[in-house]
Amino acid sequence: MKLTDWAYDTLTPEGSGFVSVTGGGGKTSFMSSFGRSLADRGLRVMITTTTRVMSPRLHDYGTDAVFESESVLSYDPHPGELVFYAEHNTMDMKKWLSPRMEVLSALRSRYDVIVAEADGSRGLPLKIHSDRDPVIHPLTSATVGIMGLWGIGDRIYSSVFGDGRDGIIDMEYLSWYVSCDEGLSKGFAGRTAMILNGADALNAESISSLHGIAFPEGTAVVAASIREDRVYEHIR
Repeated sequence: MKLTDWAYDTLTPEGSGFVSVTGGGGKTSFMSSFGRSLADRGLRVMITTTTRVMSPRLHDYGTDAVFESESVLSYDPHPGELVFYAEHNTMDMKKWLSPRMEVLSALRSRYDVIVAEADGSRGLPLKIHSDRDPVIHPLTSATVGIMGLWGIGDRIYSSVFGDGRDGIIDMEYLSWYVSCDEGLSKGFAGRTAMILNGADALNAESISSLHGIAFPEGTAVVAASIREDRVYEHIR
């Protein structure tokens, strides 16, 4: 099964919504592929952020239009169009900034689906949140947390943003990570899901062991490859 099809059925089954994307290990790639797949269904789709997001000049989001100011408010997207919008950051050319929350609220009526990155992980596979994140927009109808499976077996301090402990990322750590107060499920709102990204690098036994992780009740979980757009296994 394609991961983007699973994401549509799980996060936006009515073909509309505001999807907040949290965690680490593939958020930007997921937003690009998911946004494009939604637009290919004939939906009007926006990719944005409530914190900071990789500049569209450094990452190809596959969008049809890019906006870096509130001029986006005068633009009427057509069905099947994917639009990127964040505020151009003159202090850091690599990252663009969140629009004002009220602007995103105003744009919600113009787009069938808005997909927003809600935190940052500096490219690490796992993320422990601070008091300041994730930033979940009030209109959020679904939240998906992403983590990179390639962090398993690594030292915590080297692969978990926000956790400086000297330990190993194992199944016990992941059971704590997916449901602790500052872990992957922090801020979850609306429909909830987790993507365990990087399953293409694991063998069948390792993927099967993921069933032993104590995931939060009511959250859909898949072991998948964002790069391949493939679900390897439905965990729950």
